[in-house]
Formats: sequence, structure tokens, C-alpha cells
Amino acid sequence: MGSKGNKRYLKKLATPGYLQIQRKNRRTGKFFMKARPGPHPLRLNLPLGHIFRDILKISNDVKETKFILNKKQVFVDGKSQQEIRYPVGLMDVLELREINKAYRVLPSKHHGLILSEITKAEAKFKLCKIMNITTIRGGNLQLNLHDGRNIIIEVDDPTKKPDIPYKTGGTLKISIPDQKILDYFALQKENQAMIYQGNNIGVAGEVKDLIKRFGVNASLAVVSTESGEVSTSYDYIFIVGDKKPAIDLPMED
Repeated sequence: MGSKGNKRYLKKLATPGYLQIQRKNRRTGKFFMKARPGPHPLRLNLPLGHIFRDILKISNDVKETKFILNKKQVFVDGKSQQEIRYPVGLMDVLELREINKAYRVLPSKHHGLILSEITKAEAKFKLCKIMNITTIRGGNLQLNLHDGRNIIIEVDDPTKKPDIPYKTGGTLKISIPDQKILDYFALQKENQAMIYQGNNIGVAGEVKDLIKRFGVNASLAVVSTESGEVSTSYDYIFIVGDKKPAIDLPMED
């Protein structure tokens, strides 16, 4: 099947502006590979092939990228990945062990998503936003996280309301790949946050206020930055620490 009829590719001229690609480049052709379906929304992930060719620029084409991946030295969240269309999403940790490099996927006001280089110590954990909490069989609780993973919290007495610190909108710091909970940062005033969607994507600072209202996207979060205060949808912030960020945040102009 040709590229025009292949759902795995898009014409470059039709791709979103946040993707870091050269849309008129004969060497790389007219088409751009789409990430395969995964836990991250389309706007919050990058296919491995795009990362290697267009962002890190360590391969020239699909053949070279597949050669690199087949060495089994590329890891996402601590697990080896060989699929060229594998979606690497928000807060995921990408390790290139052959060249001793590691990156975290973060929101950027200029590019939508970027790869921020991190240390070996930072590559051992990731941050996951709690999207909702559900009760499962046996009365135990399931924390449903932004990257599609679920963490089970066992409850001693299912007949009583469980007393746990975790709330929807808060953030877990977990080890990877075994996903042990290392820390928790609540969605509350004075904690550190990044805006990961909307017009203010990439803005980071301290949560100054949380204004709850009824209606879709009606609730607001106010984030204080060095340049002033920014208001955004309550759902668009990602808590990244308490008194200071738990991860290194990129400096942007």
C-alpha cells in the first residue's frame, strides 16, 4: 500500500506546527510517520523515528533508525523499545545506553514537546499525574495515571473509606521500570507546577491559587512565574514538586 493510503504516515505539510521537522526536505521525503496508538494523546507524544531523525539528528532515514533500535540499547521508562513508531510521551524517560545519554519529555512553549537531557540519577524515576482514582474488586484502589499505567493501593478494610494521601490531580514520583512510589506532590497552593496544554504550555512556577468553578475547563489555576502570574485551566497543570521542582526544568526564552 502506498503512503497516501497508509494510516501510519501523514503528509509533512499537514503535520501540526509543534513537530520539529523540515516540511520541505527532499532527502527525508514528503511523509511523516505517525506514532502508533498508545496511552498518550497524539499531541503529547513523539514517535521514536521522529526523535532519532528530526530532533536528535542521529539517523538520516527509517533504515538507519531501525538499525539503531535493533541493537536493543534504546529504553523508554526503563524498558527496551525497538518499534520505530513507539510513542514517547509527556514525562517519559528516553535512554540511549550505547552513547550514555538520557532525556525527559517535557512541554515547551516553542515546540509543544521537547527532549530535556537529564542525569543518570534522574533517569531512574518519572513523574505521573493522577488522572482519577477508582475502586476495584476487593475494595482496593487503583490510581490511573496520565501515561496509561495503573498502580494498585491495597486497602486493609474495604468497608471503610480509605485514608490515603493521593488525590486526583496530584503527582506521583515513581521508580522505573518497577513503578514503586517514591514521593507524592499534591495539587495545592505553593507547590511547583508546569502547564502542559493550552496557550501557556511550558510555563512553570509556583501554584498561587486554585479557583474551582462549575463547567468544562471553568476551574482555574494561577501559576506565579518570574515574569508574573499566569492563569490556565485547572486540568492543564502538572505538579512537579513541592518547595522546589523534583526534576530539572529547561530554561526557555
